[in-house]
Amino acid sequence: MGQDTKYIVGVDLGGTNIVSLLMNKRGEVLERDARLTLAKEGRERTISQITGSVSAVLEKGRELGISPDSLLGVGIGSPGPLNTKKGVIHFAPNLPGWREVPLVEILTQKLSMPVFLENDANAAALGEWWKGAGRNTSNLVLFTLGTGIGGGIIIDGEVFHGAWDTAAEVGHIIIHEEGLLCNCGTRGCLEAYASATGVVRRTVKAIKEGRETILTDWVQNRLEDITCELVYKAAQKGDKLCSWIVEETARYLGVGIASIVNILNPEVVILAGGMIKAKDLLFKPVREYAKRYALKDAIEGVSIVPAELGDDAGAIGAAATVLKRKGLL
Repeated sequence: MGQDTKYIVGVDLGGTNIVSLLMNKRGEVLERDARLTLAKEGRERTISQITGSVSAVLEKGRELGISPDSLLGVGIGSPGPLNTKKGVIHFAPNLPGWREVPLVEILTQKLSMPVFLENDANAAALGEWWKGAGRNTSNLVLFTLGTGIGGGIIIDGEVFHGAWDTAAEVGHIIIHEEGLLCNCGTRGCLEAYASATGVVRRTVKAIKEGRETILTDWVQNRLEDITCELVYKAAQKGDKLCSWIVEETARYLGVGIASIVNILNPEVVILAGGMIKAKDLLFKPVREYAKRYALKDAIEGVSIVPAELGDDAGAIGAAATVLKRKGLL
């Protein structure tokens, strides 16, 4: 270890898992802990899991000779909406009972060190900017493609929060006025069409309307067993319905990306989440549609690329949040 090295802990708080990383200021991961969130067991149980995870990487750090006074703090990437300045989570849909939780205050007392809060998608964007697909750039947008669609925006090397920490809700760009109902309650959101959930819903709807597909044999007519991954696998085998669904999904994403590119003019657009496993089946048409719908001068130099940090992006970004808040990055 460097004699003048300081250390940070980044925590990704998810609805299913908690990931904690002990890192140095250079962004090297020294220790990792992953454990279940146990969200259904209540708020106190989840907070106990967070502190247990942080304590575990700190204990491993002590074995490496890292002293407590060399720790700069803990960053937490959490679902929201939340208030980064006050350190309060207003509401976390996948964490039952989490309303107006002063998480920073609670964890500061329990861990006896500075704690900083960031939105999970913002943290993932910051992680990719620092050590992933967006390194060496100043302006990027991250789309997280999962159950829903989240986003993070980096402008001039800083997370863009907006006035009330609600910026970068890219999944709620309206791409089809009065279209499909989104979980947010509005119709026509990008998330309703191009998230993994949206892909499955559109596929099942088409099957119920009489469209033929090898998926029905694969799931033995149990339509509830259809997943986004199966849709992409069927498309890779040339299934007409699934190929059409994937093409349409790419078009919707291309429209959303074009809108963001026209507004923000980023250098890089990063796609993250389980759907990027589809690789060129998704990326090739997404790039084509984004180029078609964006202003030529805006899209010309933009790279649309897969995320590189996988499941650790949020925790790496949470660690970077500590450095950012302390003016060290």
